[in-house]
Amino acid sequence: MKPFVSLLMLGAVLGGCAHLPPARNARGLYVDLRKAVQFRESSGDWVVDRLEVEDMQETIMASGCRTSVETREDLRMWVNTQIDAELGAGASGAAVPSEAAYREDGRVSGRVKELQRLERVRLLLDAADEASAECPYWTHADPRFAGIETDEGRFVVLAESVGAGALRVSDGDTNFGGGGGGRLMAALGVGRLTLGVGFGITAAATFVETTDGARSFEAVVSSEVPLLLRVTSITRVFDIVLSYRTLFQDSGARHGGRVEIGYGLTTPRVATLMPYGVLWVGYELFPAQQGGHAEHAILVGTRVGFDWDPGAAGR
Repeated sequence: MKPFVSLLMLGAVLGGCAHLPPARNARGLYVDLRKAVQFRESSGDWVVDRLEVEDMQETIMASGCRTSVETREDLRMWVNTQIDAELGAGASGAAVPSEAAYREDGRVSGRVKELQRLERVRLLLDAADEASAECPYWTHADPRFAGIETDEGRFVVLAESVGAGALRVSDGDTNFGGGGGGRLMAALGVGRLTLGVGFGITAAATFVETTDGARSFEAVVSSEVPLLLRVTSITRVFDIVLSYRTLFQDSGARHGGRVEIGYGLTTPRVATLMPYGVLWVGYELFPAQQGGHAEHAILVGTRVGFDWDPGAAGR
């Protein structure tokens, strides 16, 4: 029980790395705008603010049209507070905070980059305010709105492919292998956390040493019941997965478990789908069973999938 509690605490610490507004509506709008800014920055150089904002305005209005004037003003005040905190008392109130920080630091430091992002979020927020009068009649401010780019307060389905290389040790013998498969999980968003449970199938192969010293190819199929704890921080995700695993061999089924820790990135949601990719490391144990030896494994792999919000179309 203690290791599981420790993993939960780790997830909470990782989730605390991004400052977010306390109010749900403002928090959801901020995540949507901030993610749009960061994705735009990563896909090319941000040069002229006006041109970048104009190009992104259609996308951000899906969020802007679902928030009230009060929510947008609350978010603006919160962003201004964050800018002042980053800038410091010495240059508080500067016309272009990131420029003031740049002149102080003499380079594009981490502080300058953060100020630039906050300023760009504020520019997008201003653009959403200006265009709010043109929102279509079928959209309106939603008091339950928690953002399009988050799982908060919604049921989602995660579908992913899983691949990994493995170092396996059993009775002093060390073998290399690898495999791949898929998972399907139902999950619920609670604040920054996404909690999920599901089912998966994996096909794996191990190169084992035979009695004559040669290597043979040994393939097995396994099933799993994974439990997921995901902490989301704007575009980043931190995953902890605990899995109950069943290995199907000629001698019968063996039961064991695996723990994984992963780090990955998400892209903006397209319609109801939000793609993501995760790098992960894991430890797997199948205790001694049916006269066989215990088997330990260290795994390194990737998971690529999407987060599907089935209720998005009805919102």
